[in-house]
Amino acid sequence: MRAWLAVLILSAALPWLPHSPDLYVSGFFSSSVQRYYGPRSAIRGPRPARTQSGAFYAPRGFARRPWGLAFGPDGNLYVANVFGGEGAILRVRGPFNELSGLPEVFAGEGAFTDVVFGPDGHLYAGGHGPVRRYDIVTGALIDDFTHGYDLVEVRGVAFGPDGDLYVSNYDSCVSGPSGCTGSKGEIVRFDGLTGAFIDVFVASGEGGLVWPYKIVFGHAGELFVANAAPNGNNVLRYPRGGWALPKRSHRTAVFATYPNFNPLYLAIGPDHNLYVSHAESGDTGSILRFDAKSGALIDVFVPIVEGGPRGIAFAPGPW
Repeated sequence: MRAWLAVLILSAALPWLPHSPDLYVSGFFSSSVQRYYGPRSAIRGPRPARTQSGAFYAPRGFARRPWGLAFGPDGNLYVANVFGGEGAILRVRGPFNELSGLPEVFAGEGAFTDVVFGPDGHLYAGGHGPVRRYDIVTGALIDDFTHGYDLVEVRGVAFGPDGDLYVSNYDSCVSGPSGCTGSKGEIVRFDGLTGAFIDVFVASGEGGLVWPYKIVFGHAGELFVANAAPNGNNVLRYPRGGWALPKRSHRTAVFATYPNFNPLYLAIGPDHNLYVSHAESGDTGSILRFDAKSGALIDVFVPIVEGGPRGIAFAPGPW
């Protein structure tokens, strides 16, 4: 019942238009948002805003260190700023606005890694501690949405096909009687309407989960996780029902790999494939495209993202 209600609310709140073929990427060290022609376009490469050059959609320096991206029901792009300051969350005018690419402060307090829009049309932001909920019209903080379970370092938030909120949580110092007993990375589920804790959907170590970053749901309801691990970073995939494989040490959920892989952010494209931001050494990086069914690498979709890629988003709209 809850899932159906969430779908009805979301359908009323968001304009269900075809996806834009354009790909938006946040450049971490260049403090920018960049735009590229997407998989539905016959052209490949950068697509700058009218007032910009190269691939730049929002100007360099508009945010200290932009990370997660999400398009809102108003057609604008919302950007999580991991260093916070005066612009913890930025709003960049969307591609159908006459002031497209123009940035402005949406929320000025905090520091966030990821943002997502919920079934109620509000913005949810994850950083340190509980996931916060903001009014999209006023930018006012509504509440600390999640409760009943302590979140430490949130690197990814996503609403699932059941209407609930899923959170990637990492704790580098799990407390014990004599201090830190180790670390844990997990995927935690909260009620999408009330924010109440439901369960740990994927516990630390299950399927090879070590340090989760961005999470995203595929079209079959499966959960993809960008994962940092000491034996090799990868993208993990878990079936819709959670961790369903036998719990044996040799069982893994590894879905996609790449040489010297450093996956941070994920998005499902309009072609139903999986896009991954691959941050290389220094301030370089690329966007990789994988087959969302097999995990096979299709191509290096964007060879070089200036400043190193983090967030990825495809805009709604009839381009």
